Amino acid sequence: MHKVLLFVMFTSYSMINSTVRAAKLEDPEKPETPPLHHVIDVSVDEAIELPETMPLESERKLQCKTCHGIEEINDMEFEDVDKNDPEFLNGGPYQPLTEFCTHCHQEKDYQRPNIHVMLDNNGEIKEDSCKFCHEEVLDRDKSYEPDDIKLRIPADRLCYSCHLKTPHLNSMEHQVEPDEDRAKLMKESAQRHNIILPLSRDGKVMCVTCHTPHQPGVIEDHLPAAKQVSDAEVKDGIQYKKDNPWQTIIADDKRDRLQKMLKKSSTKKQAVRIKPEFNYQQIEKEVLLRLPAKDGTLCLACHSFDE
Repeated sequence: MHKVLLFVMFTSYSMINSTVRAAKLEDPEKPETPPLHHVIDVSVDEAIELPETMPLESERKLQCKTCHGIEEINDMEFEDVDKNDPEFLNGGPYQPLTEFCTHCHQEKDYQRPNIHVMLDNNGEIKEDSCKFCHEEVLDRDKSYEPDDIKLRIPADRLCYSCHLKTPHLNSMEHQVEPDEDRAKLMKESAQRHNIILPLSRDGKVMCVTCHTPHQPGVIEDHLPAAKQVSDAEVKDGIQYKKDNPWQTIIADDKRDRLQKMLKKSSTKKQAVRIKPEFNYQQIEKEVLLRLPAKDGTLCLACHSFDE
């Protein structure tokens, strides 16, 4: 497939071009399309075969009705368009949204690279991956102090350059300064497992306290920073069991807990509007963790059963 001139969408791995501006319809009576909207009135390459649900104008030109099924959507103000209408995107709904984009565009051209895949096919370091986070490539067989690893921004903020602050339940609640007893337990656990459990510059738990950003083999195996769970490929990510008899029970429990949290942290109006959904999946294979989480080993590095 060939690409159609320009591709800009609101997706988790879009590459937004700062030079893009709203595409303006020819009729001055009609509203402009919103900023960062896909360009219109361009001819789609003959090599691209679109489904019948995505009609083109003459000369294979892309128009509003190519993508949208809402009647007279081009006469509506952007704020008045119901984005949740089943007809908003032709042939939808799409999950993820990029399934719609790939009717015309090659998926691989717009995927965000996984910078945690840091080794090439020969086991050599991809230096560009290192430099996403570090100012320079460090030695693989050397142990560094926190101040010497030369991160571009502080470690407790670095992960948020690509990841959400809440990728899993209780992620933010973990980011506190351990009390004296917990700090002692963490130190003992690190020594027992020969791992590191790094804290932030403020002495708080952060993402990389539990997660390691480095693919197995990037750091020499004898170093504590290299120790990690590696029963899944980094490129594949975490793997879940397809069926689990506890799935419904645990999902209901988590849903109730989330609703209680919302009532405490939100206004009454917000709590009514927000309806959290929770789909429990049991972990089968893990990746980029300093210790296994699926059997509780990672939790026990900081927590004890008598808490």
